[in-house]
Amino acid sequence: ADGMFADRLGANLWPLRTIVPGVALFVGTLFMDEKIGVPLSIVSATTTMTGVILMVHVLTDYWATWAYSWTLLFPTAVGFGLLAYGLAKTNPKLRRAGWRLTKVGLGLFLVFGVFFEFIIGLGGFSLNYGWPLLLISLGLFAFSLRGFDLKEYDRLLDKEADKKASF
Repeated sequence: ADGMFADRLGANLWPLRTIVPGVALFVGTLFMDEKIGVPLSIVSATTTMTGVILMVHVLTDYWATWAYSWTLLFPTAVGFGLLAYGLAKTNPKLRRAGWRLTKVGLGLFLVFGVFFEFIIGLGGFSLNYGWPLLLISLGLFAFSLRGFDLKEYDRLLDKEADKKASF
């Protein structure tokens, strides 16, 4: 019985073969200059996000979301790769560009998700449940954008850099 459980567990965890190399590649980009690190951070984020999407599909056995989950690869994962690399390397331009792409991607994911799930009925949901879920999702999305002020974070980093430069 134990071997059967291990086989089933292994069968469900195969997306880790994509997630782990993606994360490892991103860690490697932190030791590279921007000319090589930026493109590889995009590749690593896209690879990792592909694995995460596949893991969700394997665990939920709901594969129809590919109709809109591609927006999590481009532009969301591309933006997240730039954002994460920009945060790690304290590069405000990369952070801003990455955050912009991430917001666009999450917005597209939300819009397409609502369209395919509630308007077309991909998952069997009807509009009876769709409108409240849409309003709650939009509210959470707006709330999350408001709480993440990169401009203020950039000002703090610039002050920190000025302090280090004056020594």
